[in-house]
Amino acid sequence: MKKILSNGNTNEKTKKNLRETLILYLTPTNQNSKGINLCPKASDGCASACLYSAGRGAFNSVQKARLERTELMLGDRKAFLTQVISEINRKAKRTEGELAVRFNGTSDFKLVELAIATNLPIEPNVVFYDYTKIISKAGERMLSSGHRYVVTFSRSEVNEEEALAHLQDNGIVAVVFDELPYEWKGFKVYDGDLRDDLMLDIPKGSVLGLYAKGKGKKDTTGFVVKTKN
Repeated sequence: MKKILSNGNTNEKTKKNLRETLILYLTPTNQNSKGINLCPKASDGCASACLYSAGRGAFNSVQKARLERTELMLGDRKAFLTQVISEINRKAKRTEGELAVRFNGTSDFKLVELAIATNLPIEPNVVFYDYTKIISKAGERMLSSGHRYVVTFSRSEVNEEEALAHLQDNGIVAVVFDELPYEWKGFKVYDGDLRDDLMLDIPKGSVLGLYAKGKGKKDTTGFVVKTKN
C-alpha cells in the first residue's frame, strides 16, 4: 500500500493543531470482511452520529482507501504496523518539536499498543493521542517505549456514569453538545473544536466540549447533550 497515514492538514480540525499531526482513518464498527468490530463500545447514538462519511469521507474513493487500510491491518498486521511506524519515523525526523499521532481517527482499537508491541524503534519526539469509549484505555500514560499517550474518554447516552467517574478521577472526557456551556456537571468545558490536539494541553479533570455535527444535530438518543434554552 502506497500510504497508510494521512497528514493532519487533510482534516478541518487536525489542521488547526499546534503540532504537526498524522492521523489514521479506518472503517468503523464491523465494516470489514472479517466482521471484526473496531468500535466495540459504540452506542446507538454514537453510530448514528458517526462522522465517518463526513467531509472527505463522503467520497467513494476515500471510503475505498479506508477499507483497504482496514483489510491490510486485519489481514497482515505485521506488514501494516511496519509500514505505519516507517511513515511515523519519516515524518518525525522532519518535524521540529512534537509530532502528534492519532491512530483512531474513525475507530477505537488497540493500535497504539500493537505498534509499541512490535518493539520497532519510534522517534522520541512522537506523542500519541486518541478518543475512546473503552474506559480501561482512557487516561494518560507513558508507554514502555517512553512515549506519552493521552486518551480522552468519550461520553455517550449509555456511559455517562463512567464519564463522571473518570472526571472525578482527574481524567478528560469529551462530550458532544448542541451548544457549549461554560461547565458540565461542575467541570470546566474547553472548546475541543478549536484543535484536535487540545487534549494534550488542557488540565486534567476537564471536559472537551464538541459541537454536534452532521447527523448529530438531529440526535434524539441522548448522545448529544442539549444545553440550548
